[in-house]
Amino acid sequence: MDDTVLRIMQLGSQGLCCSQILMKLALEDMGEENVALVRSMSGLCNGLGAGEMCGAASGAACVIALYAAKGDGSEEESPDYKLMLADFTAWFTGAAPGRWGGIRCDEIISGAAAMEMQKCGDIITASRNRVLEILTAYGFDPSVSKELRHD
Repeated sequence: MDDTVLRIMQLGSQGLCCSQILMKLALEDMGEENVALVRSMSGLCNGLGAGEMCGAASGAACVIALYAAKGDGSEEESPDYKLMLADFTAWFTGAAPGRWGGIRCDEIISGAAAMEMQKCGDIITASRNRVLEILTAYGFDPSVSKELRHD
């Protein structure tokens, strides 16, 4: 078991959901902390609380946005941002049905009541790995926040 899997298990045992864990790991990669942002990610938990799109998928999209999207009027969106999202979405929608039973929480988790740590841990790990691959492929250093990036 690698350090990332152990960290995912630790964060899950603290009651954080998949989308929160993905954002927390991204912030840790950058050496940052943002409790309000992690808290806001709970709105994506359990498929928007209604069994909809898996929170790991929507959380991963938010992590990509953290690095590449526009945050206010003074910033520019990366020209590759939408391609990055499309890359992740194509991967997730292609992998999830065969690997985890679907793309929606209610398809993945029986009863959609709470995370099933083993299955959700696998989805979180795979999603994080794919996000890191995408960031790297598009020239982003996951350890550097958008604010510190010099393009």
